[in-house]
Amino acid sequence: MSAAPADPAAADADRFGREALGPVLAEFCLRLWLTERFLPDAEDATLLFCARGGLRLKLLYERFLARTGLPARVPAAALMVSRLVAARTALEPPGEGVLSELGREFSGRPMSEVAAALAQRQDLALPAAWDAPFAAGRFAALLAADEPAAAALRGAIAEQDARFRRHVDACTGGRRHGLLVDTGLYGSTVRLLQDGIPAMRWSGLQFARSNYKRLPTPHFARTLGLSVESDSYRPWETCTAALRFWHLIEAALEPDLPSVRLFADADGDGPPRANLEVAGWEARIEPEGPGLFAGALAHVETLRPDDLHRVPAEAARGWRAFKRAVVWPDARMVAALELADRSRDFGRLEKVAQFAAPGGTLAQIRDSLWREGALMRRFPRAGRAGLVLIELAHAARTLRLQASALRRRAARPALQGAP
Repeated sequence: MSAAPADPAAADADRFGREALGPVLAEFCLRLWLTERFLPDAEDATLLFCARGGLRLKLLYERFLARTGLPARVPAAALMVSRLVAARTALEPPGEGVLSELGREFSGRPMSEVAAALAQRQDLALPAAWDAPFAAGRFAALLAADEPAAAALRGAIAEQDARFRRHVDACTGGRRHGLLVDTGLYGSTVRLLQDGIPAMRWSGLQFARSNYKRLPTPHFARTLGLSVESDSYRPWETCTAALRFWHLIEAALEPDLPSVRLFADADGDGPPRANLEVAGWEARIEPEGPGLFAGALAHVETLRPDDLHRVPAEAARGWRAFKRAVVWPDARMVAALELADRSRDFGRLEKVAQFAAPGGTLAQIRDSLWREGALMRRFPRAGRAGLVLIELAHAARTLRLQASALRRRAARPALQGAP
């Protein structure tokens, strides 16, 4: 009789990786290959796998190609980037895209906090005006002010931006089309880089694309969600279940490495190095032991050239398993899919817990990153009824949104024909 696993939750997470995430990510790899295969300007393009989640997507893609025998047509590189790094490219002067991104990220927060995040310095001695809550126009004016602290801030931003641009040049090798491969959702990096470095052509190839931020989407014309494209969860579209617990996708794909915040000049003639590139960072992209990513990678490792025709059907089964676990979890899956605290990112070190701190029951469930999991965690027996109510609420909301969109489309011809 075999011994029980030392950590049943880790074993269940590994199994979920094999049965759900692995087939779904294998289909993502196939769609990524098809995209690069038929890219019109392949000779001028580079696949840029964005830190941090893109680093594991790169590993999965390379293993997928090796196992299936499919040839790569476009060179690939690991791009050390984050929204913070991309924002620095678009601040001279700050455009609408970067200001809206900062406004959403730092809503209600003092502009001195924004400055500290961008500069990654605490010694700027900014005037009292920077302590006011973030306002786009006021921030732009303060950043451009002719005074020492603002000049020091601009200098710190410019120094980091120059190093990042040298890093981009090293990754692309003179090719002018950067295809950013990342997890998703909104594609802020694509939007910011196309504003900040317009000499390059930027596109996004993401696992999922969603305008959950409700911001303008000029970059969506060049940003694809290869596995999911939806602004909200739709109960009748299985793959949109990813949006019910998006942090699960991110957690599986993000290695235990810091977000990119700073670049330092390398010794000799090499390109600048990011703070992520600590000693042995490449090895830390691999799974450390049984778990979500280990299971997903193990599935990809089983593929052979004659398995390619089965990838879509296996992905469909994977999505159904994903939805069962995320939308209709039981106690076992709640334990298996419990994640470490998530970083707030954008240059900040604060963490966000998967499940909200104890308080009022409804508030605790509402404020958790995974509401279905929080519900079943709080009410292991009666929670199933609550899951039904959540599903019905999402169905009703989606139907209302679709009906509203249909009414707007129907009204357009009448408005266009009006005198």
